[in-house]
Amino acid sequence: MTELLPVAARAADLRNTFDQARAIPFSSDAVARIENLLAIRVSGDAFAIRLSEISGLATDRKIVAFPSPIAELLGIAAIRGRLVPVYSLAALLGYSAHSSQGRWLILCGVEEPLGLVINDFEGQVRVPLGQIYTAAQEDAASTHVSHVVRTADMTRGLVSIPLIMETIQRRCGERAVPVQQES
Repeated sequence: MTELLPVAARAADLRNTFDQARAIPFSSDAVARIENLLAIRVSGDAFAIRLSEISGLATDRKIVAFPSPIAELLGIAAIRGRLVPVYSLAALLGYSAHSSQGRWLILCGVEEPLGLVINDFEGQVRVPLGQIYTAAQEDAASTHVSHVVRTADMTRGLVSIPLIMETIQRRCGERAVPVQQES
């Protein structure tokens, strides 16, 4: 019976440690220090997007093309009962036009939604905020990638959806043709 006493003592010690850990109040700081990301590939390169910056993800939507002076605009698609302009994320990041084909559509914005076509969706990644670093501004994609994130298996460029949307709005405004009123 004396052989079981150390095992029982160890079990009681583990139980107390567990109970004490659960008695500590939950800290919202612990949750705030984790960033949820969408891991994607654009033309074979690894990127990530903050989940907090998108409104959804769709697959295999029919995109109806139409002529436009904005090269990145692929057309429109019906999403959630609305017509949504669809842009090539690859083209917005400086990749060639042929790399814009993809089956995944990242939905952005609520008031004026838009879609971004990507080649590959790899999944969701959770990383501590300490794994996100400011990116060196040497790349063509750097205008929309101001940070990089180190995940368990690689380093990814962190695409800024607000910067992408700002660029799209600016390009649409530059291309707008003023309506002439008859006098």
